[in-house]
Amino acid sequence: TYGWDKGDVNSSSLNFNFPLPGRFNKYNAMAAICVGLSQGVSMETCQKALERAKGVPGRMEEVISKPFKIIVDYAVTPDALEQLYQTVKEIHSPSRIIAVFGSCGGGRDKWKRPLFGEIALKYCQEIIVTNEDPYDEDPMEIINQVAAGAKGKAKKILDRREAISEALKTARPGDVVVVTGKGCEPWIITSKGKIPWSDKRIILEEYGKLY
Repeated sequence: TYGWDKGDVNSSSLNFNFPLPGRFNKYNAMAAICVGLSQGVSMETCQKALERAKGVPGRMEEVISKPFKIIVDYAVTPDALEQLYQTVKEIHSPSRIIAVFGSCGGGRDKWKRPLFGEIALKYCQEIIVTNEDPYDEDPMEIINQVAAGAKGKAKKILDRREAISEALKTARPGDVVVVTGKGCEPWIITSKGKIPWSDKRIILEEYGKLY
């Protein structure tokens, strides 16, 4: 819940019961309000619309709630990853954050790779670096570059299903497992083409084997 001074609209204010978690979602909501006001949409209409907002698949999506939480998010930039971990820490106060992630796709943005490892090391107690979208690059080389930023504190598991399974086996009540990089994308893209994939589906399948 947060307030908005209506300023020139009139002298009162409105409280928004915005259901999406995280400071970044609030910033997005305020940007949407500004666009709406610029187009003649009333503040009251903005309020009603935002209070009915639903989460976006693969964006801060809580897939499992008990006995620990599992969250899927896209987060393919250092800033997005850091904001995600900050939000998880602020909202859930987890005993541990267990990270499962790769990096950006192969053949681009190599500078980000060690930064991902550094950010995970800053916020997460368990780190698993895995495959994502290697394209024509050696996926293990990408993993090594990401893990280097975690200064030897990351497990390296090439198979993404195995990495997710390992995180679930490691998790305990009070922990939050955060799986990032794919969001709701339906493929892993390799040098041999597209492999059908869903982080959410794999999480549910591996969770079902354990509970």
